[in-house]
Amino acid sequence: MFRFTARLPQALPRLARLPVVRPAIAFPRIAQKPYSISTSGENVSLKIDNISDHEYSSLVNTYLESLSDSLEELSEDYPQIDAELNHGVMTLSVAPGKTYVINKQPPNKQIWLSSPVSGPKRYDLIKGKWTTLRDGSELTKLLVEELSEELGVEVELEVEE
Repeated sequence: MFRFTARLPQALPRLARLPVVRPAIAFPRIAQKPYSISTSGENVSLKIDNISDHEYSSLVNTYLESLSDSLEELSEDYPQIDAELNHGVMTLSVAPGKTYVINKQPPNKQIWLSSPVSGPKRYDLIKGKWTTLRDGSELTKLLVEELSEELGVEVELEVEE
C-alpha cells in the first residue's frame, strides 16, 4: 500500500500527457436558478427583479425589520400577538397553535412564509413587492388579510418595501 503512494508522483506527469476525452453528446443548458422555469414551462426569471446579493440583503433586512416594528405596534393593542425577529427569521404568534414563520432565503433571493392559515409560500421581489409566483399575492397583503380575519378587525401594517 505504501509503495503505491510512493510511485504516485512519478505517475502524474504521464497522466498529464493523456488526451482529454469529451463526451460526444451535448447536454442542455441548466437554468441559472432552480425556480426560473415554472411548472407550466414559463420562464419566470424575466418577472423577478434582477438584484445583487447585497441589494437583496439590504431590501430583505429592511422589510423584515419594518414588518417587525409594525407588528410590535399592533401587539400594543392586541396582546395575543407576539412577534420576534432573530437572524432573519421572524416568528409571529397570533393565538395558541397559530404561529407564522417568515424567513429570508439568501441563496434564492426569496422570503419564505409558513402560515397556519394559507400554508407555505415563497415570495420573490417583483416590481419592488414581495410577491409569490404561484398566485400573484403579495406578502404584506396576505398578512393583513389573515391577521384581520384572526383579530376580527381591519388591520393595517405599515411596512417599508
